[in-house]
Amino acid sequence: MLYRTFIALEAPAAPRACLAKKLRWLRPNPGVNWVKEENLHLTLLFLGDVDSARMPDLAKVLSEAAGRSTPFELALKGLELFPYKAPRLVWASLEAKDDALARWHKHLLSDIRREGFEPDAKPLKLHLTLGRIKSALPPELERDILQSEVERGWFAYDTVTLYRSVLKPEGPTYHSLEQYLLR
Repeated sequence: MLYRTFIALEAPAAPRACLAKKLRWLRPNPGVNWVKEENLHLTLLFLGDVDSARMPDLAKVLSEAAGRSTPFELALKGLELFPYKAPRLVWASLEAKDDALARWHKHLLSDIRREGFEPDAKPLKLHLTLGRIKSALPPELERDILQSEVERGWFAYDTVTLYRSVLKPEGPTYHSLEQYLLR
């Protein structure tokens, strides 16, 4: 059986609460498939369809990688529309205190490829997706989103999750397969 899988870094409580509040404010606006509050995460690697029999191999790589890292210090920068022209996403951008996450991500990508997996090789973009835009947003809403304030401060992102994504007409459902704490 094939599992549509991805690896994510979980948002800590304070940024998650801030973004959940933003989602409650934004949700009444049509034309966007807003993310469920429980699905807020930073996608590290999208693996696509993976044979469920290979999950133990993937779990081993993730367990070893998590054991080699301490939590990553990240801060919310603000809400953005991406891409700039004809945006398709509303997201909360993040900034890293240092390059630890970028270096760890590069090693993780290498380790996963060495195990025979072929993840999507898109560069890591530090963001948490809030919604997928389906029809053009009114200019006032775009302005309100871009000017919206977020909770500032550095927070430790310390949990990596291996997810299975099940696509449904009303939006994806994510199932946590394994979680790993960064030490």
